[in-house]
Amino acid sequence: MSDKREQAPPPPSPRRRGLLETIAEKQRSIRSKKELEATIARLESDSCLSTARAESLRKSLPATIDASTYVLKHLGAHLAIGAFFAFDVIPLPLGTICRVAWVAGARVYETVFGSAEQARIHSLPVLALAAVPLLGYAAYLIPLRRVSNEASYIYANHLAYALRQKNFEEVMASKPRFIRRAAARLVPSRLLEDSRPR
Repeated sequence: MSDKREQAPPPPSPRRRGLLETIAEKQRSIRSKKELEATIARLESDSCLSTARAESLRKSLPATIDASTYVLKHLGAHLAIGAFFAFDVIPLPLGTICRVAWVAGARVYETVFGSAEQARIHSLPVLALAAVPLLGYAAYLIPLRRVSNEASYIYANHLAYALRQKNFEEVMASKPRFIRRAAARLVPSRLLEDSRPR
């Protein structure tokens, strides 16, 4: 008798699963109420949100997710592109190229086959930001802010915690001034001010 225990195989890397599966997974996870509630709880524990503001965000979370579903699918696609090309050995900005192609392709598709309203989500500012290495992953925060200031705030922090293990303000504090200015346009400063505990 062998004393070997059967172990489950490790999950496949994003490269092995393929880009489409990675995109689908990220699109699902970015709309996960449980993950967003964890982000709100972490913001509260980091003293970025008062208890009352955190409770208000938790209550409005289902409506926020519903109102921003279309934009969140594309934000999830950008995150998946980042995960897929994170360990690429080719010294080309393939993630940036794919993000720009995603925005341009979505714009063309929605213009020809979809609605003008959804085509406007893939705007020139979104395309321009998608072309900036690293910052481009947050390009869809621009139309997300148009949908809801709260959604933009929650998702900016959700991304910051996922990528850097810090809240959005802490991540931006160490960045050059021009990046902080660009980020201020993505995340509403009024919500940041109103959310501080008193």
